[in-house]
Amino acid sequence: MRVITGAVDRDFIRVGRSPIHGRGVFARRKIPQGARIVEYTGARVPAHAVVAVLPEGGAAPVYAFQLDDATVIDGARGGSDARFVNHGCAPNCEALCFDGHVYFYALRGISRGEELTIDYRLATASSRGPTKRERDAYACRCGSPGCRGTMLVRSSARSR
Repeated sequence: MRVITGAVDRDFIRVGRSPIHGRGVFARRKIPQGARIVEYTGARVPAHAVVAVLPEGGAAPVYAFQLDDATVIDGARGGSDARFVNHGCAPNCEALCFDGHVYFYALRGISRGEELTIDYRLATASSRGPTKRERDAYACRCGSPGCRGTMLVRSSARSR
């Protein structure tokens, strides 16, 4: 992928109501493949301090992006609009980390009005994979043809 660098705020995005879930992030204008769209910002907290407790009947309300084994960026505290990017099984964006910063880049050209998505690749604490309750709580609503039905992965991949 060709990566376009430069100014971070290019006024590429807006937050709005999402058909996937709650709020989402949408392209204000055409975004070229490889463009750096937005930085995921927020308070930096120790990873061990962020525990998503699964409430009865739903997913834990967390805006956290794991930066490394020791640090999580808590988008709910001083975070950018990037915290509203929803999960997609066929994402049009990816997260890349540079010098302790997380940026979302366009995997392909994104049309004006299109919702931005990344693959959350959420992981559970269990090495056996997600339980039915966890899969149900973290059900995917992206609507892509290859939707896997959950935001969770079977392996112990790093979480958003």
